[in-house]
This record gives sequence, structure tokens and C-alpha cells, in this order.
Amino acid sequence: MSVPTVHRSAFHNREVGAAELVRDGVWAVPLPLTGSPVLSVIVHLLRHDDGLVLVDAGYPDDACWETLTAAIAAAGFGVGDITHLLLTHNHPDHIGLAARVREASGAPIAIHPLDAFQLQRPLRGTFFDQLERELRLARLPADVLAEMVDSSRRLAAHSDDLLVDDFLADGQLLRFGGLELEVLWTPGHARGHVSLLDRARRLLIGGDVILPEGEVQVGLVSDEDDDPVAQLRDSLRRIAALPIDLLLPGHQYRFDDVATVVARTLGEQDARLARAAEVLARRPGASAWELTTQLDWGRPWERIGLTGRRFAVMQAMGWQRYLERRAG
Repeated sequence: MSVPTVHRSAFHNREVGAAELVRDGVWAVPLPLTGSPVLSVIVHLLRHDDGLVLVDAGYPDDACWETLTAAIAAAGFGVGDITHLLLTHNHPDHIGLAARVREASGAPIAIHPLDAFQLQRPLRGTFFDQLERELRLARLPADVLAEMVDSSRRLAAHSDDLLVDDFLADGQLLRFGGLELEVLWTPGHARGHVSLLDRARRLLIGGDVILPEGEVQVGLVSDEDDDPVAQLRDSLRRIAALPIDLLLPGHQYRFDDVATVVARTLGEQDARLARAAEVLARRPGASAWELTTQLDWGRPWERIGLTGRRFAVMQAMGWQRYLERRAG
């Protein structure tokens, strides 16, 4: 299923791996996520005739910056050689250094409009506005809700003030001095999540749409039109049909048997949805919070920390929305 790599070993050893050349002119660079249970995010560098394209940008701290600049130097370049910065989505571990990279290099920043804060904030509010709406819809106890929102603000410093320069569109072909990337809109983890297809190298930079192990965190359910589980399932099926033999995710490690991983992911999600449906059938009118406490999360509920519980509620909220939309 997976290519033997230092990143795979690092993931299993709970370590931050070293940068790797994964194909000619393509580097996978893990950046440390200080204070996060996820440990690291993998950004990608792609060489072209005029410099480098950087995909994603880590946390906005010196640890990420120093690791990124060291990897760029090891590849024989400098930060000033970055000509473009492409963001798969707007989560803090993927956009944190974006403004700093642009300032140091002059590289324009591009993201899908559904994940551009400058467009979405007037419509949906800030990330934390949306998170609080979701937790209220999940009917959390007031004290738990307040504690979760406060904890999230401390852990996930969203750069809501980031102004991007360009917007990405599904099917768009991006050309950079001999390098061609196709933008694929792959929502589910985030509304405006994109993946980047390099047909020449038969690889996909997948951001957080799929992982070689475990389940992907589904996006927020804070508005009436949100159905992230359905979107994620469609995105996974789209990926399975692509002409690729290597997928570069934003976490964990790269893998080559893409169709197998997609099938495993969808199968595990089917089982999760079936268990959620059983709980909701026994408890008509149950809130997403009640659903969360009745599901198996791999360890006793009382041993799950606040951040883990927040992620669990977000998953359960997505499953409940998916099931409700398809009831009957």
C-alpha cells in the first residue's frame, strides 16, 4: 500500500521526519507543529525552469520557518526562488507562513475562493464563528462549548486576515516554466479544499483529503448547505479514478496504492455511518453531542482530552448531517 519512506517510520515513531526527494524535482518537507497532537504537516516543493512552487505553508512560527528554509537550501535554492505559493485549504497548519513567504519571495498566494477568508468572512464569519455555530448546533452543554471554543482559539491560530492574490478553480491548468499542475476541487475536509494533479509525474498532492492511515477530519457543519461527508466521499471517488501512481498527503506519509486506500477509507466510513445510524435509531432526536458520547473512539470517553473530543463532535456532526439528508 505504501512506499517505504523515512516519513512512514517517523509517523509510526511519533517523530517529525526529514525532507525527502520523492520524484525528480519534487520534495516532501515535514514541518513541526509545536503543541499539536498531529506533530507535523508536510508541505511540498516543486522545481520548474524559473524556481520553485511551494504547496502549503505550516504554522506561523520560527520552528516551521527554520525547517522550511533549511529544506529549501538543501535542495539548492533560497526562499527568494519561490515563484508561487499554492494553498490546498485554509487550516492553520497549511497557511501559517504564507504571508511571511510572500514577503520574503514576492510569490503570489493562491487558494480556492471557498477557503479565502477575504471572501468567506463577510458571508460565514471567522473560523471560530463557524466553529461555535457548529458546536451550538451539536447542542453541547454551555460550559463544555465555552471551554472547547477557548481551547481552539489557543491551539489553532487562524490567519483570518490573510489576503490572497489569486483564486484557484476546478480544472484550472497552472503552468510554471515547464511544470503543469491541474487544480482539482476536492471538498469534504474543507469547503474550498483543492488537490494538485501532476499528470506528467503521475502524482497528486492531496492536502488533507485522504491519509494512508485513519480517517480524515470532516469539515464544519455550521450552515444549512454544509454536507462535508457527502463531499468527501465524492472527492475520494474522484481521486480513485485519476491516472496516478503516487499520492502525497499533507500528513503521515506518501503512498502508491491509491485505489486501495480510497476503498479502505470509504469502507471504514461506511462502518462509522452504520454505527451512527444505529445510535440515532435508538435515540430519536438525539443531538450530535449525545451521538458523540455513544460512539467508539478507540478509548474510553473519559480518557479523551478536550481537543480529541472537539474533533469527535465535528465528525459526529458530519455523520449526523449526512444521515439526516438521506433519511427515508
